[in-house]
Amino acid sequence: MKKNHSHSSSKLVLSLAAISFLSSYSYATADVKAYSDNDNNSISVYQNTNSTINESLSSTHTVSNAGNTLVIGSNGTIQVSNGLAVDFQKDSSTTTFKNQGTLIGGSNTSSVQVGANGNSGGSATIETFKNEGIIGNGSSKFGVVVWGTSNSKSSITNFNNSGTISSNSGEAIYLGNAEIETFNNSGTISSNNDKGVNIKDGVTIETFNNIGTISSTGSVSDQGYKSGSVNIIGSENSNTTIKTFTNSGIISSENIHGVNLRYTTIDNFKNSGTIKTNGTQARESAAFSDSGFRMTYAHVKTFENTGTISGFMGVVLNGSTIDQFTNSGTIMATQNDNSSAGIMIGAINPKGEAGISTIQTLTNEGVITSKGQGIVISNNNNTIKTLINKGTIEASKNGIMFHNYDDTNGPTNLGTIIIESGGIIKAGNDAIHIDGSKDDITGEGINVQGRLEGGNAGIYIGGGKQVKTSITVSGTIQGGNGGIINTGTIGQEGVTNQTHGITIENGGLITSTNGSGILNTDNGIIYGNIVNKSNNDLTLKNDSSATITSGVTNSGNGTIYVNNQGTISKDSSGNNLTNNGSGSIVIEDWLVTTDKNTGKLDTIVVGGSHKDNVSADNITIDESNLDLDNLDDISDVISGIDKGNVSNITTNGSGGIDLVYDPTTGKIYQRFNLNASISGATFRSLISTTTRRSTFIDNVMGNSMQNFYLGSSSRAQRMAMQEKGNLYADASDYIKNDFSNASYGINKEHSLFILPYASSQNVELSLNEESKGHTKGTIIGYSTLKDSGIYGVYAGYEDTKMGSTYFDINNRTYYAGLKYFNTLFTTEKGQEVYIKAQGKTALIKNDLTKKIGTNEAKAEPNSYAYGINSDIGMNFISDKDIFSPEVGLVYEGGYTEAFSMQDTIGQATVKGGEKTYANYLNLFSTKTSFSWFRDWLPNFKTSLTLGAKFNINPSVKAKARFGSIKVNDTFDLPRVQEYITSSFIIPVNEAFYFSLNYNGMFDKDGDTHTGFAQFNYLW
Repeated sequence: MKKNHSHSSSKLVLSLAAISFLSSYSYATADVKAYSDNDNNSISVYQNTNSTINESLSSTHTVSNAGNTLVIGSNGTIQVSNGLAVDFQKDSSTTTFKNQGTLIGGSNTSSVQVGANGNSGGSATIETFKNEGIIGNGSSKFGVVVWGTSNSKSSITNFNNSGTISSNSGEAIYLGNAEIETFNNSGTISSNNDKGVNIKDGVTIETFNNIGTISSTGSVSDQGYKSGSVNIIGSENSNTTIKTFTNSGIISSENIHGVNLRYTTIDNFKNSGTIKTNGTQARESAAFSDSGFRMTYAHVKTFENTGTISGFMGVVLNGSTIDQFTNSGTIMATQNDNSSAGIMIGAINPKGEAGISTIQTLTNEGVITSKGQGIVISNNNNTIKTLINKGTIEASKNGIMFHNYDDTNGPTNLGTIIIESGGIIKAGNDAIHIDGSKDDITGEGINVQGRLEGGNAGIYIGGGKQVKTSITVSGTIQGGNGGIINTGTIGQEGVTNQTHGITIENGGLITSTNGSGILNTDNGIIYGNIVNKSNNDLTLKNDSSATITSGVTNSGNGTIYVNNQGTISKDSSGNNLTNNGSGSIVIEDWLVTTDKNTGKLDTIVVGGSHKDNVSADNITIDESNLDLDNLDDISDVISGIDKGNVSNITTNGSGGIDLVYDPTTGKIYQRFNLNASISGATFRSLISTTTRRSTFIDNVMGNSMQNFYLGSSSRAQRMAMQEKGNLYADASDYIKNDFSNASYGINKEHSLFILPYASSQNVELSLNEESKGHTKGTIIGYSTLKDSGIYGVYAGYEDTKMGSTYFDINNRTYYAGLKYFNTLFTTEKGQEVYIKAQGKTALIKNDLTKKIGTNEAKAEPNSYAYGINSDIGMNFISDKDIFSPEVGLVYEGGYTEAFSMQDTIGQATVKGGEKTYANYLNLFSTKTSFSWFRDWLPNFKTSLTLGAKFNINPSVKAKARFGSIKVNDTFDLPRVQEYITSSFIIPVNEAFYFSLNYNGMFDKDGDTHTGFAQFNYLW
């Protein structure tokens, strides 16, 4: 029995061995046949076979039908010059595909294809796709291509790459109409000139995990800038879906986006590695610029970044949504460009909700840094509903920017912005910049618990923008020119209970390095209160065109410094300023205006439990429509404050109305200084121009008349002497013949000249104010030589424009006159003694403007000027030099009509109007000068004159009325005026010459600089 049993066991073992041998032999025989067929360049099709390749082949290996296993060993190579290396045909199924060797397809096809495309396309199934070798090698057009149809999708359960998949001009991996449970890359996926991984519509991936490298290098065609190194593109009717996308490796591109989504849904996106583009292009719009991560009509439910995302744009949303966005890593915009941004929320081709971008909650715990803007939210309803910054946002331009890039319509929603303690936004321009929307800007509030720093402002609100939100500060807001600068509107008009405004609490601080903590300017409006509950100080500046509607309240221990040149209205308790805390309020300056309805001053009202801690360094009274009859006590200006806490009261005018405040009695006294009023400015300007013009004409006519003196006269007599002591000096009167040519000037009896001139001047008025301007004019004159002397006549026109902060004094002058010149005698030593005389008159049409802020009043009185003067002088001749001292006496008279200032823009006059009465001017003066003339060459002469004019009666009386108050005043002109004149004289021939001249005149109140050219013709 044992023997038989042993024999039976031996047979069984032998049978099993035989079966194993036959099976191995059959498999080996099949492999040998396949290699043989492939060597003959034929395509072998295996059904229900398992294949292992360990040698080099040059024809396509095709897998069809079901139950396949394909292994390419480490020594295996399939390289096909004009076709696929491996083709998993439609309707095939493969349990395992493993490549440890090299698979290279043709330059116009892929290396590995799964399924089929086109009308005859279909799907293939692979349970495990594993590449440990090389696919594509950068020479085939595509690396791996997976095809399917909408009704029959290819399926890969596990796709694993730990080797290299690369392509040349196409994608390294293309997925279309496919279902993949797990996509793992721990190796390298790269394309020389296209996308690394291109996932098209109809694709569903459960898990996409990259711990290796996915890259795109070189130039990308076919509008590649709309693509990404990982490009996930669905369609409007067939979104691509990925449940979990994880990157802990590197995804990079040179000229396209790092990751690009379109019509794609990702449930969970996590990046702990690097996603970047090295592209530097600002494309056809900011939305298309090279981005690290870009979304278009896409939806990411959870976005978590603990790694690095960088590019010209860091993260861009176009018509897309992210539910929860958390950044604990770094998001970076690398280019210095205004359109560059770390994160941009925008819209592309808006079409209802599909065109709107939304981030439900953005939490920054890491770093968002940019050489351009930090975060940009464009208008058209794009929004970050809740933005929480716990980390750092740093930008060269603006930190968070609400802006309109393409001038489209649509409102802007700020959402809720919370800067938590420890969070910081630091920007070269504004930390938060709100501008650009054509419509209202709404929001749930800006809460600053951390720090905002801007080179210009911590928070800036642009002109014409209405921001319906509140600002609460318990941290620090700091700017270069202002902590908060508002040129738009904060809050909402017409709301009974204002919930908007600015509140500072719990140690909050709003400050600036160069300006104010809060700067409300350029028609800015703040609806609601400004409340300081902090122990820190606050500086508030409200400019002339700005408004704060509900007062200012201090409830903390700090000090509020207020400079108000606009409007700060009263709060619900009737107070402009309320001090309830143990701190204080200091009014640095406050412009008090007249109420248009009541005609009375809009008194500052101070209230609160600690109103005694309110003081005023200066209060300025607006002269516009000011009722001087009702301004005599501090209670007319401010109430609720101790009268000893007010230091000074003044007006916003030129100083014509001066207020003196007595803090012991609270009384306000009025003084008037016509020298600083429109009266003084007008008369001083007229006297200056009249005197200048008078002496200028004396000089010009004397010069012209002396140029052709009697032929029998001495050499000195044939030289014209310059008029001394004039504002305008014409050295061309020295022009005579070459001293060696005695015939020059003989037999000349007539002279005609034309002289264009221009001058610039400034005159000190009052309060360190200067009136500056210029004069342009032309004079024409004629002279004739008689036995009794030289007689001349002239006429001219000039236009003067003078301006200052408070006054514009412009006039047009028409003038004419007569001139006489003769030589009295010549001394034994050849010195010539001569006399000059002149009479003149002028009509001056004035255009006067008084300015108080933006208000203006005008008057157009006429002035009349007249005068006479005479001079005596002597010429001392030394070879080619002539030295000439001269003295003279001048009378200048004038009359200016009475005039009343008429308001033309707003109201620049006090209540009851302002009138200046007629003024008569009678001035006497003497003058002395010394001149040096030099004849260098026959066609080049020079002269230099130094002189001074002494006013005998420099006081001028004036009379005016302000409202019902009549005022008499006297103001003094400068006693002494000095001047210098230089000339370059060029005789052309005996009949024609011209000269170029400069004159400077100086006194204690100003100076004048004049240049002119004179042209003379003699016959």
